[in-house]
Amino acid sequence: MEIIKKFVVNPKRYLFALHSGEQFYIAALLSDSDRTRLRQYRIALNGAARIPIPIRSATCFNADGRWILLHDRPKELRCFVRTFCLRDWQGNVHYGSCVQERLCYQRKLLPPAELAFYVENNVLFSPLLTNEDACMERIKQAINVVLEMVGHCEIWTAEKSPAFLPTNQIDVPWEILRSGTQDQSAWNSYIQKAVECKSEAQKVEIRDRHEHLWKMQPEFCVLGTQNFFGYVVYGFPAINLFLFESNQINNATYVFRGNWEQASRLTKTEVLSNSVQEARIYHTGQWKEHLGQLYHRISEEVA
Repeated sequence: MEIIKKFVVNPKRYLFALHSGEQFYIAALLSDSDRTRLRQYRIALNGAARIPIPIRSATCFNADGRWILLHDRPKELRCFVRTFCLRDWQGNVHYGSCVQERLCYQRKLLPPAELAFYVENNVLFSPLLTNEDACMERIKQAINVVLEMVGHCEIWTAEKSPAFLPTNQIDVPWEILRSGTQDQSAWNSYIQKAVECKSEAQKVEIRDRHEHLWKMQPEFCVLGTQNFFGYVVYGFPAINLFLFESNQINNATYVFRGNWEQASRLTKTEVLSNSVQEARIYHTGQWKEHLGQLYHRISEEVA
């Protein structure tokens, strides 16, 4: 799964193709523009591992650590030296300094991870990481540093190849339909069958949601079969957005970014229960409004 974001908060959702305790890399296949950006961070292109110089948030945290305020502790008196520059009536400039005292929250330094990255065969690699709960903060930092530097990354195995799902889960329980008149007819038949056992009020509500998503003009529509019957995926690959819409009332629309097809190879329980999704938009009176806000926000991010 390719991660294309400004930063991640929960790295677990991107590790579903790995076993617990498995070692892996955060990797990014480099384009010409990516290599140019790496030079700004002083990353060598010859295989030597280096800590990126701090420029923005993620690289600053990696190189220098971060101070956090301890709001649960009493404030402490702290001294600050201030410099000043004054000009008198005759135009003469005077420089000086003064000491000010102020009550401030106590602070604690989160030590820097000091992760070093290197390039090999035109691929940027993080240090070798381990898929364990105790390592999630380190994994998150590695992902965010790569996203800051080049804007995209993937999960690669310890053998330095993209991490795919286990071979016993290769059957994709979906039927893929492309936009068009014939496909819309199949879509209509699918939705009709999905709601045939519902009450009239429920039929109206479910069909209204699907029609709203169809009118957003997705590039493809994917109908769930087998264990995924009851879900429809509306794909907007141009902005890396994929919406899983339920055929049930009082449920939610599940939002995915990246390679949704890999996620679809998991069971329904794994997809919907293990935080693989980016977000959930619950079926409330503001569903269309919240969906529109998310769509416009993501469109602006990739613009």
